[in-house]
Amino acid sequence: MKLTTPQLLAACFSLMLCLVFNSLTAQVAFEELEFEMDSTTSAYRPSGKNFALLKSKRGSSGMNKTPLGDALVNSEVTEIVLVYTETEASDLAEREDANRERWENLIKTYPELFQFSTTYKNVCQCRIGGDAEALKGSQGFYIYVNGEVPKVDEPKAVAETPKPVAAETPKPVATETPKPAEKKPAEAPAPAKAETPAPVKEVAKADNTSVKPQDPPPVVEAKTETAKAPATPPPPAEPVTEEEPAAEAPKPVAKSAPKKAAGLAKPRRAKDPKACRQPCYGFGDEDLVAFFKDNITLSKKQKRKAKNWVANVRLQINHDGSIKKAMVTGAEENFNEMVNTALKSMNNWNAAVKNGLAVKSEVRFTLKYDKSTKSMRPGDFIMNPKASPKCPCVTDGEMFD
Repeated sequence: MKLTTPQLLAACFSLMLCLVFNSLTAQVAFEELEFEMDSTTSAYRPSGKNFALLKSKRGSSGMNKTPLGDALVNSEVTEIVLVYTETEASDLAEREDANRERWENLIKTYPELFQFSTTYKNVCQCRIGGDAEALKGSQGFYIYVNGEVPKVDEPKAVAETPKPVAAETPKPVATETPKPAEKKPAEAPAPAKAETPAPVKEVAKADNTSVKPQDPPPVVEAKTETAKAPATPPPPAEPVTEEEPAAEAPKPVAKSAPKKAAGLAKPRRAKDPKACRQPCYGFGDEDLVAFFKDNITLSKKQKRKAKNWVANVRLQINHDGSIKKAMVTGAEENFNEMVNTALKSMNNWNAAVKNGLAVKSEVRFTLKYDKSTKSMRPGDFIMNPKASPKCPCVTDGEMFD
């Protein structure tokens, strides 16, 4: 069958759209996604019928592919909702990293689901002290599609596996048990009864006239005692065992407990349960500006070139204010190295505080040359979680007990 010219043009146009779509989906990154936030105290209820549930996964190895997930690749995805569970107050501190891992695993395994018109949402099943096992059944990625959800035939071979296991196990158990049980009790009592009564009665009758026949029994006992005597040398070996605890004594010197005490294992709670604070360095922006001015020194030649230098800095900050990871990108590699060396000497930040609890955060800013101070000045700040104007930068002494 020959195709007409309009049909050929339509086919070429559809191929071009597919190529463009694949190129867009291949470039999806977590930082480019914008999320809506919501929470519920009970199990999540889907908002429509046309959806499929894929189990989420943490880590960095990607999700496990399933027939349903492979079928959704060819569908028009309108919305993706991540439903996660928090039943303890400490879960809030790990929320950001946990959700990031879940989304990145979905992107790695099924990038085709992230389309141009798709919206993204995070829904927390937040219930402190609730039944985590009951809520886990409704958590995962809800993939809403335009139209019917593709039907997938699940394999039925799983139901056949338990049948041969039940049939094989009882047979060997029944044949082995009766045979050894009959032979052992018949052999054991026979030698014990034959040996003990015979020699004792005969020796007593023959020993009425002379005492000599009574000598052999004590000789046998003496041999047994002499045979046991060489077994006594273990006493000299006892001091060896006493020296072993002395060798183990230096082990407790390398104590790991005080090292962990330097960094807070659990998030700190503020005096005010509703307190909040944006992540900040020192007493605010002025201290951060002073840090880069003191730690990045430029020569005269570098100052002439530094007008065009721009470094993008991204800091991941733990809930105790320590810097978990620092990333610097920019066109000038030498300047990037200068910024990296400066960040290594940076002190701890004032960690972000949300709802009275210290949480992990991420701070992004750019370093550009400032003519007035003739130094590199930070600006264009982006913080996650987003800081509210009502959350000023205060010290830990004012925030915590």
